Amino acid sequence: MRTATTEDLLSKMEGLQMQLSEAHEAIDAIKSGSVDAFAMSKNGRAEVFTLQSLDFAYRVLIEKFGEGALNLTHDGLIVYSNSYFSRLINKPNEKVTGSNIQDYISKDMRGKFREHFALALQGNSKTEITLSVNKKRIPVYISLTSLQPQVAAVGMIITDLSEKKRNEQILQKKNQELEYLNKSLDQFASIASHDLQEPLRKIQNFTSLFNQRFGDIQPDGAKELICKIKGAAERMSLLIKDVLNFSRIAHSENMFVETDLNHILNNTLEDFNLLIHEKNASVTKGHLPIIEAIPLQMNQLFYNLIGNALKFSKNGTAPAISISSRMLKSEEIQKNIHLKFNLKSHLSYVQIAITDNGIGFEKQFAEQIFQIFERLNNQQQYSGTGIGLALCQKIAVHHQGGIYAEARENNGATFYTLLPLAQSAIDMAG
Repeated sequence: MRTATTEDLLSKMEGLQMQLSEAHEAIDAIKSGSVDAFAMSKNGRAEVFTLQSLDFAYRVLIEKFGEGALNLTHDGLIVYSNSYFSRLINKPNEKVTGSNIQDYISKDMRGKFREHFALALQGNSKTEITLSVNKKRIPVYISLTSLQPQVAAVGMIITDLSEKKRNEQILQKKNQELEYLNKSLDQFASIASHDLQEPLRKIQNFTSLFNQRFGDIQPDGAKELICKIKGAAERMSLLIKDVLNFSRIAHSENMFVETDLNHILNNTLEDFNLLIHEKNASVTKGHLPIIEAIPLQMNQLFYNLIGNALKFSKNGTAPAISISSRMLKSEEIQKNIHLKFNLKSHLSYVQIAITDNGIGFEKQFAEQIFQIFERLNNQQQYSGTGIGLALCQKIAVHHQGGIYAEARENNGATFYTLLPLAQSAIDMAG
């Protein structure tokens, strides 16, 4: 058996050092994520090992991305493109790689793209541009980020805005149609109000003249018929005014001012002074806050709610009305966000309660009473048009609040109105 010579040992050591060096290079490549697979010689044969590395998982993720992903050189050359971008421009991926991003940008947007690309070389930039492929324009949102110092490239994420733009155009068209319809409704309401009120005034005037001239010689039953005609004309006149007020609520933007609700309440009670005296009613009022509101609409709100409290009183019982307010707690606002009122969690709300000891109503009608022209009571006994509470609800909603009622039949009712202290912090367009 031959003893190993010095040359043999040195040769083996050199081979081992080479293998060790190759192993270190493979380990470094694996650590850096620059390879997805590597080959090793084993028993005289090369074996390939696939790495499920972070880099590999990242590439899989990018391929499944619902957005376009590109890597660009500083000259705009595409060195990597995921399949989403290829589908977006309807071009095979192998033809996309190696082309220039400028080839897919519409001519009118290339200057804008160059500006944002230059910014991205220093950090990142975002903007909207338009791609142009086979005479088809594709609106997109792009996010550009420098990949230096790890890679001398710029990463680009592309979001297709085609559906969003289509929806915006549809919404814009619908808004234009709605604006036109609203203007037409305003014109119709104003014309209808004037044209309908005029013959009613004549009916009222002629019935009054008839009573003056022929009051003493009217046949039996004539006075009763004339009174019914006059009453019907007065109710029709009131109905026209209420419908006109109802139609105008939604078109009062930009009229919100600081409004002292105490002043509104006092004016309303002054209007009802005679009726309060006739019914021997008692009114208890607490202090109300100053809020951003439309004063005229607040006056309509209080007028209808207090008017109802006086109107729907029980026979033989003097009306007792209580008006109070309190600030809603944050948890109450949060709770209401998930209910029928779309209250904003970042705003402060006041709750105004108007309670009476009148005839009330059954719980099942708590929402029905706010529907236009809905009446729960006999019109002969309780006058009105059935618009008052619907108007109150529309005013509350227009002020980004809400209104609801709680009651029991023959045991009074409480109407709760929720209003934000400030309107300026609310996105009125939403």
